[in-house]
Amino acid sequence: MTENPISHDNILKGLDWDNPERRLEIEQERLRQRARQYAVATNSDTDAAEQGETLLTFNLGTERYGIDVMLVRGVRSEQKITPVPGVPGFYRGVINVRGQIVTVLDLRYLLSVGSPEIHTPPTEVIITQANGLRLGLLAHKVNGVENIPHSAINPIEHLPYSQGITTERLIVLNLQRLFEDPRLMVGVSEA
Repeated sequence: MTENPISHDNILKGLDWDNPERRLEIEQERLRQRARQYAVATNSDTDAAEQGETLLTFNLGTERYGIDVMLVRGVRSEQKITPVPGVPGFYRGVINVRGQIVTVLDLRYLLSVGSPEIHTPPTEVIITQANGLRLGLLAHKVNGVENIPHSAINPIEHLPYSQGITTERLIVLNLQRLFEDPRLMVGVSEA
């Protein structure tokens, strides 16, 4: 049994790759295939609309909170927080984040939840940005990112800065509304 040797020249001639019209035709067909692939709605596109909220979840004291992950700019281990005199108690101070001064809030004081004094100090800072403000939020533990369906979030009236709470007792905060709180404007006189 004799094998026919493979002729690379015959293969290249068969592909006709040196022919500019053939090359253009192949490239255009590839582009058409890609366009068809990108034009097809994927399940993840339709699922994303139905999924609801993508939240960064964290613990603060005995409470679990979630904030819109698109408003999070970073998470860092607590570094030295420099206190600022003459500000309300919910302002813990400021930190330096890559050359920018960021104000750090303790939501336990701002939202008047629980007794902050009985818990260990928070060890993480979540850098957020909403309504033109960049603020750090203290957290005891950052848990990660979760997708919460809109149907799982039940509104609660007594917490004005929340979108609601889930059956797992996750409080979904509305940072845009929270950052509009007039108490956050220190040193601004109303004229």
